[in-house]
Amino acid sequence: MRLFFLIVLLYYLTQILVDIFVISDQVIYNSFITQLSHDRISEILNQGNEWRWLTYVFIPVMLFFRILFVAICFSIGGLLLNLEIEFKKFFFVANTAEFVFLIPKIVKIFWFTIVETSYTLQDIQAFAPLSFMTFLSPVELDTWLVYPIRLLNVFEVFYWVVLAYQLKEVIGKNLLASIGFVAKTYGVGLFVWVVLVMFLVVSSS
Repeated sequence: MRLFFLIVLLYYLTQILVDIFVISDQVIYNSFITQLSHDRISEILNQGNEWRWLTYVFIPVMLFFRILFVAICFSIGGLLLNLEIEFKKFFFVANTAEFVFLIPKIVKIFWFTIVETSYTLQDIQAFAPLSFMTFLSPVELDTWLVYPIRLLNVFEVFYWVVLAYQLKEVIGKNLLASIGFVAKTYGVGLFVWVVLVMFLVVSSS
């Protein structure tokens, strides 16, 4: 569990940096100044500061369930292939690979503090480094397509490779076979999740 707490700590650190240097009060003010009154923007800022603690509560919960989801996908695949592997080994693999998703967060902080210093909340929301989304405009896309297209990125591919590399020894296969195992387990689970998200977005719009 120490590894999990380390990841949570690093996510907390990156979120604090984002809150201080990326999504500052000035950025929020500039984003809404042409749409809302000064009093209304001040009210939004106060509400955001008041409920910000929820973000930090949600971080470990989100991380735990994401890691648990991946581990369950592996465990189900292991059972179907008659692999007698402890669940905690799959959980450890998913836990370790989670470090990959810290990279885009660090890239975001670097981009908006060093490279692009004049931006709005819309720019932050649309920011998808090394993603297929960079070739498209989110405004022109149907809402239900945004999430799956954002998933088509280099970091997701790297995540799969890191998972497969660790699974080599766990399932006793070579790297290519491990990538196949990831595709048949986590890949299928991810596909089902994406379809569910798309369905919910379409239903709510």
